[in-house]
Amino acid sequence: MDRLQDLYESLIEARRESGQDAVPFHKFAELVKNQVTKLRQSGSHEVAFRVAVKEGKVSLTARALKGAKKT
Repeated sequence: MDRLQDLYESLIEARRESGQDAVPFHKFAELVKNQVTKLRQSGSHEVAFRVAVKEGKVSLTARALKGAKKT
């Protein structure tokens, strides 16, 4: 839960700096949950998220960590 909150705060800060509105936490949490579920179904056991700003737009990307093993 702490990592989810930290990721959310990073996203909100980036959106604020680029002049975009905040996203409600519950919608953000649902998006993260869906991305993790999707990647795990494809065989990934660990997922990394990144907040990026490109051309003034903030994006949240999820990717499977290669070589990560289920513990």
